[in-house]
This record gives sequence, structure tokens and C-alpha cells, in this order.
Amino acid sequence: MTKEDVIELLSKVKYPGYARNIVDFKIIKSIDVNDEEVKIVLNLATKNEDIKRMILDNIKNIFKGSGIRLILSTVQDEPKSTTVEQKHFVKTAKKRIAVLSAKGGVGKSTFTISLAVFLKRKGYTVGVFDADIHGPNIPRMLGTLDEKASINENKKIVPVLKDGIYSMSLGYIVDQETPVIWKGAMVSKAIVEMLESTEWPDMDYLIVDLPPGTGDAALTVKQNMDVDSAVIVTTPNELAIADALRTIDFFKQVEINISGFVENMAYFVCDNCHNKLYPFGNVEPEELEKAFGIPCLGAIPFDPTIEEATDNGTLMTLGNEEYFNLINEVVSKI
Repeated sequence: MTKEDVIELLSKVKYPGYARNIVDFKIIKSIDVNDEEVKIVLNLATKNEDIKRMILDNIKNIFKGSGIRLILSTVQDEPKSTTVEQKHFVKTAKKRIAVLSAKGGVGKSTFTISLAVFLKRKGYTVGVFDADIHGPNIPRMLGTLDEKASINENKKIVPVLKDGIYSMSLGYIVDQETPVIWKGAMVSKAIVEMLESTEWPDMDYLIVDLPPGTGDAALTVKQNMDVDSAVIVTTPNELAIADALRTIDFFKQVEINISGFVENMAYFVCDNCHNKLYPFGNVEPEELEKAFGIPCLGAIPFDPTIEEATDNGTLMTLGNEEYFNLINEVVSKI
């Protein structure tokens, strides 16, 4: 058996919870093949003992019956090292905040733009990075749908600037109407190339709009950017809550600080009776805090004027002070 044979076998071992294997995640530190003996050293930086055990057990299983004497050992280079090379892109931002949801349709991108608009109104320099490769909606919500990326004299991509907010999205590079049909590795490569090739100005905040779930995009952003905090956007229905629990566990495993969750579309005010109505159920924030193990940053109502403004890219000029007061409460807790 050669070293190449060992790598091929190890490539069949998936990293728990992901479609990618442990070779892709670069946790194989060394391989030593000597006659009928194979020594493998793994750099398992995760603190999750169940994940460590599953990886080790799965490696043992693929060598079972091969007649090979397998010697497994693990190391951890640094207490907080990641399992892949850390790039540390977008150093020009003082703070980098990731916004994500466990499932689609909960208003994650609307909250991202609301956060950016509020911070800009407060006088901060703000950027938005659209990491949702399959559904880049940020250009539409910022009113930059017809913009295309330009290249400066340093051969770097220049972020699009509208209403004082800088933004970068795949939507500025490919046709917005063309569906992006890419596998996970291509998604990761696109995100890394945008992070590496974009020349961001000095910013107070960079808001990262992640796609729903815990796939390759979220992991790639974590591996290539120092994320200061994450905000989970959810609705108070059972399916969204169950999915949010998995997302929270993912971020804890990769050691990203979660500031808390936002209960979006929590209610709406009836035009006739002026009472609060709860389309997804009236779940008390305290109950969700107990279930999630993280604080509630705020409960935001469904407001048709907000949805219309984000669809039209005019949120910056919207005079809905009640809504932005709620966003202010969220910001004060992040």
C-alpha cells in the first residue's frame, strides 16, 4: 500500500455533518507507510469529542479487513487553530458580523440590509458581503441590480457603492437571471476568490450575508475571515426552531461567537383591529432563549413597507422610525 492509496481511502471518510471529506478539510497532518503498517497523524482542532470519535472510528472501519496495521494519533497545533489554513481576509473592517439562518424564507437578507442601513444612518462606514452564491439577493435589496463589478489599477475588484454602503456579490459578476448550478467546491472557491480579490476600504462594520444552513459557504467564510460575531435569524415556528438549533451547534463547534438570535416576522399589526397577530405562533422569547441557549436580541414584526422597500432597493430612504428603533435595540445587544 502506498501513501496515495491511503489518501484515496481517507478521502472516503466524510467530516461529520458535511459533504466534504477529511482530506478536503486538511486535517491529515502526516502519513507514514512502512510495509504492512500505516501511521496517520490527524490535526483535530475541534473540541467536540463526539466528532473526534466518529472520525477515528470511520478511519478504522475503512482499514478493517485490509490486513494493514493501523496506528492513529492526534495532535492540536494551537488551542484555537482551525482545521484548514486561515487567510484572514477583509482586515480593513474593524468588526465583521455574520448573519445567517437555518432555513430560507425567514427574512435573513432583509435583516442584513436593515442592519447595514441602520449602521450607515448612525454614521458608520459599512460594507455588505453577499456569500449566498446560489441566491445573491443583496444587489436587488440595495438597489444595485444593474451594477457590474469593476477592476482598479491594482487589478482588484472595486466594491459597489450605493447610499454610502459598500457591497460585493456574485450578482455583480454573473448574470442575475442565470441560475448558478455549482457544486460545493466551486461555491467555496468563488467565496475565497471574492474575498481575496476585493479591495475593501476601511470600514467600521462588514456584514456578511450567509446562505441558509451550515454548508460549505458558512465554513469557507469562517476559514477565511475573522468573524467577530454571528446573529441567527429565525421565525418562531417549530421547523425553523429545530433547524436553528443545528445551526447554533455548528457555530459553537467552529468556535464563532454567537451574539444571539433575532425572532423575525414574529407578529404583524392588524390594520382593522390594531391587535398583534402571530402567524407562526406566539412563542415567548424566554422559551426560545432556553431552547437555543443564546439570548434573544429582539422580536421584529412583519411589515409590508419594509418588504416593499427591500424589493425596490429603497430601504435607505424609508422613514419607518418604529422599525429602525427595533433594529437599534438589536444592535445595542450585539
